[in-house]
Amino acid sequence: MISGYSLWQYVHIVLFVYWLGADLGVFLASRYVARSDLPTAERLRFLRLTLQIDLGPRTALILMIPVGVMLASGLGIVALSPGALAALWITALAWLALAWYLALAAKSARLAMLTRIDVALRVSVAATFIGLAVVAPLPFWLAGKFLLFGVAVVLGLLLRRVIGDWAAGFAQLNDATSADAGNARINSASNSATRLALTLWLAVLLIALLGVTKPSWN
Repeated sequence: MISGYSLWQYVHIVLFVYWLGADLGVFLASRYVARSDLPTAERLRFLRLTLQIDLGPRTALILMIPVGVMLASGLGIVALSPGALAALWITALAWLALAWYLALAAKSARLAMLTRIDVALRVSVAATFIGLAVVAPLPFWLAGKFLLFGVAVVLGLLLRRVIGDWAAGFAQLNDATSADAGNARINSASNSATRLALTLWLAVLLIALLGVTKPSWN
């Protein structure tokens, strides 16, 4: 008979697959965004594709939190009441709905306010996981996962700023006098995105390694 812990392990693995796999798609599509030899309309299509694929990693990151807690509960590392677990899942799903809404909705004043809420949530999550990794009496492997997860959230926020630079660069392309500056801005943002993406992949791979091997610090 399949145990509940095994099922949560399976979900955890699927989330990692979609996180890393979709990030690769984002990385490859973003290379075409920076190609000044392509028509602007074509580059904008790749930018929209990049943002759509990025929904995979955004979804995985948010769901990793409640799924990870379920696994930790199965190992006896944390003990939360059914009510606390239900509240965690409701919060995570509400945050996920917010992330999808922000990705798919048209720009508006309300969207700007919701974006600030989403950013505040991500900063809080990053600070919480990094803080727990440093001060909480956790096993070495779990503290490492917490620290790297917090770092991954920070890297995601930095990548979001890069997307903002892309948008600003494309706005400059509409004017022939600022087109060169726009392309330079887009190229610079693309280079920054590459460095951040590679660092993020490394962090996620290390998170998976720590989760599988569970090394101790002697």
